Amino acid sequence: MPFVIEKIAAPRAVAIEFPFSMIWGHPGDREMQLRILKHMLEAAETIEQAGAIIELPYTWPEEDTKKRDWFPAEPPPWMTDQEKINEMLAFIQNGDPLEEV
Repeated sequence: MPFVIEKIAAPRAVAIEFPFSMIWGHPGDREMQLRILKHMLEAAETIEQAGAIIELPYTWPEEDTKKRDWFPAEPPPWMTDQEKINEMLAFIQNGDPLEEV
């Protein structure tokens, strides 16, 4: 999520437009996961400008977005707790609330 990367001022990053928590692709798709890992390692080695974000050339298949059978049947625990959701949103909007100023 490039906007989060910019907000937390990561020194370098790769971005991929996959669904949240699916940055490696489909579970068990070892070939795709290995390609993504290689892109990440290459970026770590070659990015010279602080704050650079490289967009990876992959798109999530449209038909998978529609059927969503890859998505967990139950949401992760943090998504069922409104307080934790609010903490995540505050972090995205304002940075780390625990960080000393």
